[in-house]
Amino acid sequence: MWDKEKIIKYLNIIAKIFLIWLLLQFFLQTFVTYRLGLNWVFWSVVWMWKEIIIIWLLWFVIYYFCKKQIFSEFWKWFILKKFVIVFLITLFVAFIISCLINKTGLGIYMVSVKYSMTGFLIFIIFFVIAWLFFWAREINLTKRYIRVIKYLLILGIFWRWIIWLTPRVLEFAWYNQYNYEGTIGISPPTTYYTQFDNGYVRNQFLFERPISRWFFLIAFWPLFFIYAIKKNPRWDGVLRWSLYGLAVLSTFSRAAWLAWIIQTLILIFLQFGRRFRKTALYSFLPFIILLLIVTRFGRSQIISREFSNTWHLRSVLEAVQKIWERPIRWQGAGSAWPASYQINEKWKAYNPENQYLQIWMEYGIFGFVGWIYLYFYLHSIGYRSYINEREHKNKIIKKVRFYWIIIFAFSLWLLWLSIEWLVLHSFVDRMIVYPFMALFGISYGIYLKSLNK
Repeated sequence: MWDKEKIIKYLNIIAKIFLIWLLLQFFLQTFVTYRLGLNWVFWSVVWMWKEIIIIWLLWFVIYYFCKKQIFSEFWKWFILKKFVIVFLITLFVAFIISCLINKTGLGIYMVSVKYSMTGFLIFIIFFVIAWLFFWAREINLTKRYIRVIKYLLILGIFWRWIIWLTPRVLEFAWYNQYNYEGTIGISPPTTYYTQFDNGYVRNQFLFERPISRWFFLIAFWPLFFIYAIKKNPRWDGVLRWSLYGLAVLSTFSRAAWLAWIIQTLILIFLQFGRRFRKTALYSFLPFIILLLIVTRFGRSQIISREFSNTWHLRSVLEAVQKIWERPIRWQGAGSAWPASYQINEKWKAYNPENQYLQIWMEYGIFGFVGWIYLYFYLHSIGYRSYINEREHKNKIIKKVRFYWIIIFAFSLWLLWLSIEWLVLHSFVDRMIVYPFMALFGISYGIYLKSLNK
């Protein structure tokens, strides 16, 4: 039963299913729900397959520790002790504030935690699994995921072509060209626009909205850069670079453009060093020129988006006011996006358009402090690995040095995510956060395991 090779084989399969099917969930759920009309309770359970896998993996790890009686030994060296302790305390504080003080109910609390805290749990579970069962070859899970993204970039071009010229083609999957962004409970629109119901067509390929599409692209760009561009022949790398840049461009998101540009400059500087200027000039400058041209001729649709510009600011100010209305008890779980849209028993659906204020509003200052600690702990992992590599450059073998680059790539996205969260809330987007945190946990576990070899 405990044949390690079989366990590794099965865990690999489960991890691949978890990573790949997350990409297809929204498309398949749209087809089944609106085309086939299958939206009864059974299918609600089916669409929770990813949470079921997470719970099963957690059970498996706990059962393995109990069966092998190795938890005490494991806990002694476990580097994520503080992370796990703060995670559990934050869950407990959120429970007290939500269920005992604000009387929001256990069901609402669990829905809220699913969106706001599950990412941290995934990181812990996959880190432990990587340390116990995976070795260097399992880092290929990240490499394989990047290979999938290569194909998605090409397919995204065709999707962009369809929604621009013949959006009715997508009605076979029960998308609707007459529905608009933000409408809940009906089939999703075939096209999204820069001005809500008019303007330039934005690409959301396989995702719920253009914003989810660019969250995904920005999240995995550092990894894609390392795996698919840096070590490939020049023109092959430029082609992939161009495809990725066009994918980011086609979302028509100003935040995505800015984040992608700064990410790329940092990556070029770290990876090419003395060749920074030359690489930036020949590989990156053409995209900047294209971006400036598009912005110049499409200023009214890209920059002067009054609805988007005023909506974010107004929502943030309103959220601050809501927090100070109840400075001690706060609002409780389910009082803000996205849980408020799932269970609408006590409050109306509300989106503060700010990730930090959402957590503060739901869990109070103490829950917020715990959540912030967990989030910035993930930042520190990448920067600590970078410092460690600089200090022990001559002592670390080449393959292990490559792992620290992978870890740094994960932290680099989180850095720009933390800035974007001032007006956005991508950490609740499961199609991005779940695979990202799973790969982050696996990569970090293998990195530390390789250092201690």
